[in-house]
Amino acid sequence: MSGKTDARLAPPDPILTGCVLALLAFSVLMVYSTSISVAEVRYNDPLRIISHWLIYIPVGLVIMWFMSRIEVTWWRAIALPVLAVAIVMMVAVLVPGLGREINGAQRWLSLLGLTLQPVEILKPAVIIYMAYYMGSFPERLSTFSSGLAPMLVVLMVSLLLLVLQPDFGSAALLSAVSFCMWFVGGVPIRHLLLLLSTFIPLAVVVMIAEPYRMQRLTSFLEPWNDPYGSGYQLIQSMIAFGSGGLFGTGVGQGVQKLFYLPEVFTDFISASIGEELGLLGILSLITLFGLMLGRGIWLAIHTQEMFSRLLILGCIMILGVAFIINLGAAMGLLPTKGMPMPFVSYGGSALIGECVLLGLVLSVQRHQGGNKRLQKRVQGDSSKPAKKARTMRSSDDAMEQQF
Repeated sequence: MSGKTDARLAPPDPILTGCVLALLAFSVLMVYSTSISVAEVRYNDPLRIISHWLIYIPVGLVIMWFMSRIEVTWWRAIALPVLAVAIVMMVAVLVPGLGREINGAQRWLSLLGLTLQPVEILKPAVIIYMAYYMGSFPERLSTFSSGLAPMLVVLMVSLLLLVLQPDFGSAALLSAVSFCMWFVGGVPIRHLLLLLSTFIPLAVVVMIAEPYRMQRLTSFLEPWNDPYGSGYQLIQSMIAFGSGGLFGTGVGQGVQKLFYLPEVFTDFISASIGEELGLLGILSLITLFGLMLGRGIWLAIHTQEMFSRLLILGCIMILGVAFIINLGAAMGLLPTKGMPMPFVSYGGSALIGECVLLGLVLSVQRHQGGNKRLQKRVQGDSSKPAKKARTMRSSDDAMEQQF
């Protein structure tokens, strides 16, 4: 990127960056509070987890800043290669020896001593591809075979690879965001209704094919039917929320993090926030995510080019829907899923993926804002000769009247 490109960059959106920094501050506080006991037992070092988290955060922010400086046209140009790389990595995670299984799910890929989740690459890859396709070929969308069908194939392959891991939370998230992008991108309503009429029964068949899936899906309705089995996590989470009250028990004073609530600093960190910071802490979280989601939608609405609009919408919806699923599952409003809370839950791969998504949003915002400022500057410069000519004519007219 040249200096000329840098000169027309707008600064990162203050609302989006402010929300992210506030959420990360929330995260540092709560990961520190909830991980001390676990790290002491697992690693004999109470600061092991938080020290790793304090390394992941600046790395993620640097990645987000770097991606925000890349021209939006680059994302359109590399849509297909990025999607291909993501699909290959998703296949590789299922290969014995490459994929790593944790808690019964094979979602991690071990490369060069590093462990990462390919799904965090798949999410932005699918969003970039769909934004590219609908932005580049709007005339195809009226026909199912050449419009929705290619994007549907990409989504179905992605869902199949997610189900094989299994990762039903990410599958549901990607499906919901894809439908939203298709609706905004101009896919005919009749095609979407036809797809829903076949997609929903297929999803039901997948869920009831394995008894444990159906049990997990329905356990949130009556967790007390199996308090030491499928309902255990939700019961402990509800106890945490109930113990917090309005103001919470205070940071570090929570009880559920003492090995009562599993995954307390990852999937169920919102329960610990509810216990230690109370209802006010949860409302603060909702406000920050609401601002971030609202600002992203506002930016999408005020973006003229379809590719950029859909890119913003897809990325911001991934973050917003993930927050809703995480908080809803912890509160017993949705089935329990392994979905981290964006920018708050501990997890290096997840944080990198979230920073990539927001970096894409800021890439559109910074270049679009910079181009508008440049256009105003050019228009201002071009108007100066005209103003000068009008001034000279006025002076000449005044002199003629005097004589």
